[in-house]
Amino acid sequence: MEKCKKCKTTVSSKLIFRSFWKGYKNFSCSNCQTQYEFTDKDRLIGGLVIGISIFFSGLIMSFSELEIVSKLTLGLFSMAFACIALSALSISFFTFQLNKK
Repeated sequence: MEKCKKCKTTVSSKLIFRSFWKGYKNFSCSNCQTQYEFTDKDRLIGGLVIGISIFFSGLIMSFSELEIVSKLTLGLFSMAFACIALSALSISFFTFQLNKK
């Protein structure tokens, strides 16, 4: 868990997760309102999460013996599940920097 650099309050994972899925929106500490932004490393991790999810859903689709509609449905659901699960796990690797604006 990340802590605020000013007041040392733990930043909520839910807040980080929402900010991540809203397109790396800046967020603020709930206690002291210090503004934070995602780093380039966080954006790279986010890209890897999406890439790995797409890769695994492609593998699932290619090895399944279903009709095309069922295959696409399975692929979309597996990709969505993998994206959400991997992004929730990757939050612990994020580092933030103070927003200097």
